[in-house]
Amino acid sequence: MVLPICWSCQKPFRWKELLFFIEGRKKCKHCGAKQYSTTHSKWRSGVLVLPIVFIPSLLRLLFDFSFIWQLVLIFGLFIVFFAIAPFYYQFTDKEQPLF
Repeated sequence: MVLPICWSCQKPFRWKELLFFIEGRKKCKHCGAKQYSTTHSKWRSGVLVLPIVFIPSLLRLLFDFSFIWQLVLIFGLFIVFFAIAPFYYQFTDKEQPLF
C-alpha cells in the first residue's frame, strides 16, 4: 500500500494529512496546488464503508449479538476504515463527477 502523491510536485502526502478532507478536495502542503479525488477513488472509499454497515448487522442476526456489541464492532470497523482509507485515495488536478 502506497500513499498518494501530489499531481503537481510529485511529493507524497503523509498519512495524517489525508485522514480528513472536505468534499474530495485537498491542498498540497508543499506546493499549494488543489487536489481533487478521482471518481475511482470516491467509489473505492464508498466500497470500504459498506462492510461497516453490513457486517455488524449480519453478525447480530446470525449470532444474536447484543446491541452494545454491535456498536463496539461498528466503532472498531470505523477505526480500521480511517486507518486504511488514505492508502486508497488518488488525486487529480480537476474535479471529477461521481458518475
